[in-house]
Amino acid sequence: MSSLTPLLPCLLLMVSAATAQNYRFYGGSVSLNSKRQKSDSTYQVELREKHTTVNCNQNAYVCYYGDCGSQIQTTSTLISSNSYGLSWCQYEQVTTIKRSSDLPFAVRYPGYHDYSLGRGYWVENIKSSQSGLEMMAHVDLGTRSDTRRSNSLPVTTILPVLRVPRNCPRSFNTTVLDLDGDQVRCRVPTDPSTHECGLCGETNGFSLDENSCALTFSPSYSTGSGYYPLELVVEDFPHDSITLSYSDGSSTSKGPFSGVRLDGYSAPSCLDGDYFPIFLPPTPTNGAHLPAFANHPLKVKVRSSAQYSTIYDLIVTGPSGISVQRISTEEFVIQWTPSKDEWNQIFPICFVSEATDRSNQVYQSELRCVVVEVGHHETTVTCSETTMTVEVQKDDVISPNENNLRLINFTDSSCDLARLSNSTHLVAVISLNACGTIIEEDEGNIIFRNEITSAAPNQITSRSNDIQIAFLCVYPRRTNLTLGHIHNDPYVFTDKGFGTFTFQFEFFESQLFLNQINASSYPVEVDLKQTMFMQIEAVTPIPNVELFVESCRATPHNNLNSHISYSIFENGCVKDKTVQIYSGSHNQFRFAMEAFEFIGAYPEVYITCSVILCETGAPGARCSQGCTSSDHRHKREAGAETSRHSISQGPLRMLRTADKPTFGLIMNLGLNLIFVVGCLLVCGVVIYRSKRLQIKYQPLPTSDPD
Repeated sequence: MSSLTPLLPCLLLMVSAATAQNYRFYGGSVSLNSKRQKSDSTYQVELREKHTTVNCNQNAYVCYYGDCGSQIQTTSTLISSNSYGLSWCQYEQVTTIKRSSDLPFAVRYPGYHDYSLGRGYWVENIKSSQSGLEMMAHVDLGTRSDTRRSNSLPVTTILPVLRVPRNCPRSFNTTVLDLDGDQVRCRVPTDPSTHECGLCGETNGFSLDENSCALTFSPSYSTGSGYYPLELVVEDFPHDSITLSYSDGSSTSKGPFSGVRLDGYSAPSCLDGDYFPIFLPPTPTNGAHLPAFANHPLKVKVRSSAQYSTIYDLIVTGPSGISVQRISTEEFVIQWTPSKDEWNQIFPICFVSEATDRSNQVYQSELRCVVVEVGHHETTVTCSETTMTVEVQKDDVISPNENNLRLINFTDSSCDLARLSNSTHLVAVISLNACGTIIEEDEGNIIFRNEITSAAPNQITSRSNDIQIAFLCVYPRRTNLTLGHIHNDPYVFTDKGFGTFTFQFEFFESQLFLNQINASSYPVEVDLKQTMFMQIEAVTPIPNVELFVESCRATPHNNLNSHISYSIFENGCVKDKTVQIYSGSHNQFRFAMEAFEFIGAYPEVYITCSVILCETGAPGARCSQGCTSSDHRHKREAGAETSRHSISQGPLRMLRTADKPTFGLIMNLGLNLIFVVGCLLVCGVVIYRSKRLQIKYQPLPTSDPD
């Protein structure tokens, strides 16, 4: 199969304010989605062309070669418009075409050029004031030898306008996705005869990583303000290629590119979080894959903050129908509802947070993108205080693969999908922390994620079309949740600067910390005052980090918000007299304490701790401060420490005399004496219990009374 050049997006980086003329372009991109062959042996192809212009004019394509088919439907939707001090419109035009064959063809954007009005031309930039826009999509829908399906072309998107002060180095991660898992590389286009570029060649001040497609701006004394155009060709191997053109903007830029504008002023600080906004939880991480379902709204919460500037707006680009709502000074919600026509497709959503200072200078955050995967399967998820229930309608994709489908972890019988499924639906009812469920949290919610998949366990990559049906339950932190008597698997978190890491909380048999209590042994049975050995361990690929346990508390229920609790550690200080701390590595915390029970008919104890990861030796980080007074208020050191994360383990169940086999003198007593003693014992228990229940709770003494 010949190589493909399906897309040509363009990015414009803008360095200082400049006025575009008439209908000129800030940027644009083209992507394509091939659909299945129809019953009449024709093929349908969906072209998605996105462009940003000054006066909100529309764009059109022309057939360059081959059978470009006939248009069935065309829609044009406004995606976003305007930013601080700049006027622009970004539209997405979606065109469905019908073709009689799967032979290669190509389309070009824009459809025509008119220099007098600026139609089809870049806004003026440092390279030229008279350069036409060139976007090209070379398409080959031939059947792949590895998947036996039509080739999927790379998907990309561009932000309307990016801005950078002239003195600050910045990086921009262009988002290019490939459903077939092909390798993607980028290059600077140099051949105008093939319409792969209009300005062509490198742009001073910018460098390109061909493997990651990341663009880097490095300021110098020769860097002037204005629009800096940058064009890229993005190719995927071995079967297809996608041509992207990006423009790093200087004064004005031509062509369908998106813009980063280098402004003429210098920022007082180039550190993220000072003037440049920094993203905070619950904002998803860059590159995060988010599940979505047809006709169900997807909501993405984004929060950002800066110390010396004020958040002005959130600039977003994505598929048609996307919207943004501001819910507070620093928080926004991105919402999009996919249609049935978008089943089994992927869509990038990219955004930047824009802030201004008292001098009306503009600062934008990093460019962050997430990948939305539209589920092909009708799925219903029901969330209760104790369980997640997922029901998936069986279709022509699921039914042939039914015997290969599983949850993330299927070692327990309750995780077997065959247990509750029927002839029409896959059904699973699982405890909130069972079957490999990943427990995450942000400042306002606790999130439980799992998925139904046909991928092999521990699989990282695949060349086959694995079924993946992600589902989740989100609870406000104040909700009463009961996680049951199941051993908690490692907790997975993601924080800016620390990537993805896990915390594992385990009970051990001795102070040697060699043998941990097996998960199948939970609840762990212990005697009152028996020494319990515990270890919290952080697993992270980032070197030079340390673990800090800020607080631990015991509760009688596995409820993360229980009002009955007993402090073991508080503000980094030991609160229980029986606690012993043992040495471990920088990412381990080992301690022991005597077992106790809560008074008031509470047979179990759970331990919940608040933990932080810090950069080793960072002087302002929480880890370096150790035990602090209760009124100490610590402001998180951005980049030097993670957010606080709650993890728990348990339960511990207290053994009583009645739980153990009893032999001895009582076996030799007569039946009458046994009956009398039994009655007295029963009465004594009833009287004692009635008195105990009048007491709310208190820990047992840690030493025997004199």
